[in-house]
Amino acid sequence: MKIGICVRTWGEKGGIGVYTRSLVNNLLSIDNKNEYCLFFNSQEYMGKFNSYENVQEINIQSQNKVIWDQLGVPYHAKKHGVDIIFHTKFTVPLFTRKKTAMVLHGSERLIYQKFHPKSDILYFKTVYPRYLKKASLILAVAERGRQDIIEKLGIDPEKIKTVHLAVDPLFKTIDDESFLKSIQEKYHLPQRFIVWVGHIYPGKNVGRLIKAFAEVRKKINVNLVLAGSKRWKFEKDLALLHELAIEEHVQILGHVPHEDLIGIYNLAELTAFPSYYESFPAIPLEANACGCPVVTSRTGGTPESAGNAAVYVDPLDVNDIAEAILRVLTDKNLRDSLIHKGFKNVKRFSWKKTARKTLEALESVCL
Repeated sequence: MKIGICVRTWGEKGGIGVYTRSLVNNLLSIDNKNEYCLFFNSQEYMGKFNSYENVQEINIQSQNKVIWDQLGVPYHAKKHGVDIIFHTKFTVPLFTRKKTAMVLHGSERLIYQKFHPKSDILYFKTVYPRYLKKASLILAVAERGRQDIIEKLGIDPEKIKTVHLAVDPLFKTIDDESFLKSIQEKYHLPQRFIVWVGHIYPGKNVGRLIKAFAEVRKKINVNLVLAGSKRWKFEKDLALLHELAIEEHVQILGHVPHEDLIGIYNLAELTAFPSYYESFPAIPLEANACGCPVVTSRTGGTPESAGNAAVYVDPLDVNDIAEAILRVLTDKNLRDSLIHKGFKNVKRFSWKKTARKTLEALESVCL
């Protein structure tokens, strides 16, 4: 079988970029039976897999993503005799006779439309369902997302396979005090802090977290660190820092690379992640791997990720979020239990397991 993988997300910093790089690297490490065509969109990333006899790298030259996806990919897939076109993002070529596969990274836009740009919602109402219906195979990163597109869009359940993600092995406990000190100094981190990780926009529920933190501050001397870049409509949430007079106790770091984020998790008292709705968030798993207790939402696919290694909250209830944070900060037995369960929880997932299940699903379509 010859598998064509669309890897135009190779250089992205976000979750889909991590998914693409981790999955492809692990697929190639476990599979020397099938052939692979990797479709890049930049010469910059070519040559990474020269040592693999079963890999051919192809640079499709187009800056227009639609043209790249819908014209460039099917042309080269036909030219190189690909059996299935697998896109690591949420799209497939609509006009091809080849088998196609795509990834359902999330269904948040189907559930909480008000938290996303109107252009996104229009796309997910009109174009996205066409991709889902065209695809021969859909890989859902969580069972919750699988159920969402079955219920909301009427997609055939038989062609949707749930394949959970994993955490980068980079995330782990760190005993190197000099490294931790360097991270603390680099980001001017306080001695005691709660960390939140992600892009700042309405769906991440940063506003309610800030309100909950203000309540926690009344009882415990602790700070809040927001490790993530501002995406859109963040002004209202961040204005709460001034309104609640807690500006001096909250730091906004912007984007933090993984090699530094590992240190921040290790230094933090806990990770608070009360998003409205996530597909299969990596944040709880990253925190688990670093021995950092987790407080997170009970909605969406988050429980599939965090398992029994978190204190769950109602993301709409500020008091619930605040009380959960206070419990973890003050109850040593609970804290120790969450850390222990976190180490066990993260072992449920690995990128090799994700790669194996993905390969099985791709091969089943081409039988």
